[in-house]
Amino acid sequence: MEQAKGLGSGRFVWVKHITGVISIISISAALLGALTIVVDVLGRWLFGVSVFALNEIMSTIFAIAIALTLPAGAANRVNLKIDLLAHHTGPRLTAWLKVAGSIMLFVFFAMLAWRLWGLAIRYQGQGRASALLQLPLAPTYFAIALAMAAAAIVQIFNTIDDLLDALDERGAERSHPIVWLLVAAFVVLVGAIALWSLLDFDSYSTYVMLHPGTAALVGFALLWLAVLIQLPLATVTALIGVGGTIAFVGSNASMNTFAGDAADFLRNDQVATLPMFLIMGAFSVAAGVSDDLFRLGQALLGRFRGGLAYATIAGCAGFGAVSGNSIATSATFGRMALPAMKQAGYAPTLSTASVAAGGTLGALVPPSGVIILFALLTETSIGDLFVAAMIPAVLAILLYFGAVFAVVRMTPSAVPEADHASLADFGPALRGSFPVVLMFTIVIGGLYGGLFTATESAAVGAISAFVLAWMRGRLTRATILQVFAETTATTAMIYALIFGGLMFAFFINLGGAPDMVSAWIASIDARPLFILALLIVIYLLLGSIMDSFGVMIITLPVVTPIILDLGYDMLFWGILMLVVVEIGMITPPFGMNLFIIKSIDPEVRLGTVMRGVVPFIIADFAKIIILVAFPALALWLPSTM
Repeated sequence: MEQAKGLGSGRFVWVKHITGVISIISISAALLGALTIVVDVLGRWLFGVSVFALNEIMSTIFAIAIALTLPAGAANRVNLKIDLLAHHTGPRLTAWLKVAGSIMLFVFFAMLAWRLWGLAIRYQGQGRASALLQLPLAPTYFAIALAMAAAAIVQIFNTIDDLLDALDERGAERSHPIVWLLVAAFVVLVGAIALWSLLDFDSYSTYVMLHPGTAALVGFALLWLAVLIQLPLATVTALIGVGGTIAFVGSNASMNTFAGDAADFLRNDQVATLPMFLIMGAFSVAAGVSDDLFRLGQALLGRFRGGLAYATIAGCAGFGAVSGNSIATSATFGRMALPAMKQAGYAPTLSTASVAAGGTLGALVPPSGVIILFALLTETSIGDLFVAAMIPAVLAILLYFGAVFAVVRMTPSAVPEADHASLADFGPALRGSFPVVLMFTIVIGGLYGGLFTATESAAVGAISAFVLAWMRGRLTRATILQVFAETTATTAMIYALIFGGLMFAFFINLGGAPDMVSAWIASIDARPLFILALLIVIYLLLGSIMDSFGVMIITLPVVTPIILDLGYDMLFWGILMLVVVEIGMITPPFGMNLFIIKSIDPEVRLGTVMRGVVPFIIADFAKIIILVAFPALALWLPSTM
């Protein structure tokens, strides 16, 4: 995720302030929605009474609330870009690519606003309403369209800002020839397709419909070219999807599909789950949960040699249960655990690797934002996926413990002597972390026990974290604004990615490309295990250069049908894919967590971090082998629900 200077550089700061107020209103509405759901759950338990059709009400509220985060996301430049070649791109080319990205994002939001407004007018004329309460749909669509229009207007100011920066840029550093080659290839390919469709649309349309496989390959080629030249992933997937779909159904139907799918997704009954878990994570950080978990881990494990490394991994797992994000987990524990291990005399290889590897647990331990995204994109049960992740998460923790144990045995000098006095701190540490443990037990235990749904579980978690932060006196004005800003940024980024991914998936599926790939795989008579191993290798490579959210958006349209045709369960595949992608986060040379650790402690050489993670990568490969050999590790627990 990139957060560029843009409006914060001095120009148009008032835009950032206005959108910030809008985002505060949106997250406040989401928090009130969570409170309403919790009250409904309590009413059902205590009095046997619940609000009729609450899901319809909440889906409307959260659809509008999520849409209202997009203008602030645009103002803060919260876009997922892949900066793999950033250090090879000179400042002038970087500036002009940023202008191109801002223009594309304007088109992205303007197209959504335009078509959603048209759909709202149509639904108003048709008198469309919700199924149970007969709530008119038009007002919701009008509100979402206005939010998209606001984001488009913000992008106009972003574009002006970037254009002025590009004109002022005088950097002398040149871009690498490979970057220029990629830019030229992208421009030529886009120009050729646009020219063909404009001069002879019938011929263009006929060719695409007769050669859907070629069209899909060209779409993926454009996608990777755009990703490598650092254009925003959300808008790239959306525009490729719209452009490709036009050949099949025409421009009006294509753009209506883009807007309609985005609105339908926002009105999904489970759409509230992700922002509420994000709120839970942000308030948990504000409440000091990471400190509690690290102290508890240190008290329990400090009496063993390498105790702080064990405590870091255990703390990362616990923090993952409330943050759901591997990058946030690595960054949080890096700032806390690295100084402690450095002071205690731990070797830099072990201390940095413990944080980098432990951070990957943030996305595996439920509730996880990546798991929720997978569930929403594949229409799999969020609750089942959370439960399916429990045993693999425990397995991951134990294998990482094994990696630390192996390092301690093979290189005793890497760690100091054990701190036998640490167990005396267990009582105070347990009392301090008890609310956190209780919160996790209620959220996940209640979900497993069928006491509440995934959405209700998220609401309970959000309100519990809010109450915990309030009881500890951490809810200052600055803290609340920080929580709202973090939630807004992550929500805006993820849902923009989803909107683009839905359109890209529609284009890929419309031509039958996944079926063609499945048929090709069947024709080579390869064993399902061989195909699975090939997919694992591909995901390892993707995970090392790309965020988990981006990997899913790009690959799921093609891979999901293949997995189903091979006969694998989606719960098993969802957990296995997440495990593999997260391994990529610590795989040299591009693993993202490695660079996060380097940024936290600039004195540590990147090569030191890379050497340190080798035992943990070996443990990860053992984890993959065990999960593939025993799928029941992911499937047994959900079967008991």
